[in-house]
Amino acid sequence: MASRNFKRQTASLRAFLQTGELAPITQGLTLLEVAALIGPPAWWVTDSHDFPVPLHWGYSTLEISFSLEPTHPIDGLTIKPPHKWGRRFHSFCPLLRLSMDGLPIGGRPSELLCAGIWDPDSVEIGILADARDPKLCIRGTGSEILYVVSDPDREDHFSRTSLGGIERAAVLLEKHVFLHGLYQRRGATSSVRWPQESWQEISGREYLEILERHRSTAPHA
Repeated sequence: MASRNFKRQTASLRAFLQTGELAPITQGLTLLEVAALIGPPAWWVTDSHDFPVPLHWGYSTLEISFSLEPTHPIDGLTIKPPHKWGRRFHSFCPLLRLSMDGLPIGGRPSELLCAGIWDPDSVEIGILADARDPKLCIRGTGSEILYVVSDPDREDHFSRTSLGGIERAAVLLEKHVFLHGLYQRRGATSSVRWPQESWQEISGREYLEILERHRSTAPHA
């Protein structure tokens, strides 16, 4: 049985976005090892498949899912945005905090793409150009960052039928999305893009070039 930890640990936001790992919470740790490392969860979710052990734990805005396998290893990590990020750190629980690493996590997608986390050529931008539920997803090597549009903005700025081509959709989404969550990437299939066949994909570089073309051609006041 894992020995209980009583020392506060610090995870790195930059490392999570690059690798999907939230060290010291790493892939392969079991449910009991997580409890020994950062204590019991503040809340959990149960369903008929979980009995008798809850397999979805919450530590403030950090959500940890565990596998049905007998030892219940970690199956996925999600970080939901808080009401307000801390300047230097965001606390999940008394024994685990997140170093913000100076990253503009609450800003626009392009700001995160330009923050030196990834090579823009290696990052994939997914765009769901559906006016009923438009979304944007940055997919790096270890993580996926999902952005959505609020109901008022969707009604005010997006056509009820179509966003047009991918360039127009990218410009509109850049202006009006907000962060929905940071997700650990698991395998080749996206866990947050649904329905899969409706998303269009471009590279991070192409996305930034679209925004630059729009800025250079937009009329100035």
